[in-house]
Amino acid sequence: MKKLLLLAIAILTTLSGFAQMQYGLVKDEDGYTNIRKGPGTNYAIVGRLDDGSLVNFEKAINGWCKVYTTYTDGEQEFLGYMAASKIVVPKRSGAWKYIGIVRDEDGYTNIRKGPGTNYAIVGKVKDGHCILYSGEYGDKWYKVYTQNGTFRGYMSANKILETESPAF
Repeated sequence: MKKLLLLAIAILTTLSGFAQMQYGLVKDEDGYTNIRKGPGTNYAIVGRLDDGSLVNFEKAINGWCKVYTTYTDGEQEFLGYMAASKIVVPKRSGAWKYIGIVRDEDGYTNIRKGPGTNYAIVGKVKDGHCILYSGEYGDKWYKVYTQNGTFRGYMSANKILETESPAF
């Protein structure tokens, strides 16, 4: 988990100078997606990224993307290939403005129906996952959005590590 968090922070803090590179978020109902040695399921698995992780990628071959990490000095490392269907580039609807990383010692934090603990829980996000968010409400609450950019609910601002947001 620490490696994944360091990977997300490194990508978030350094914007790539390569025009073909894009940022996206991993979206997989299984909770993670595999990184493979080549562009297909017949290639060996060389790693994995959790659902909600930020990923730096470029389109590759037959529905597969080349996946990279970016270090703080701007150098990139090729990690492998990931199915393009598992990467979502959030639509910039004007609602969400920032990407943050969820930080909670309990391993997850709640998404609530309104800006306060008196509102019902409508979802949970794992520690280390990226979250799209916007503006402050009430006593330090943010509106949060799904990987697709759809409004989901509210999250306590002290549970979100604010980062530099890459341009989507």
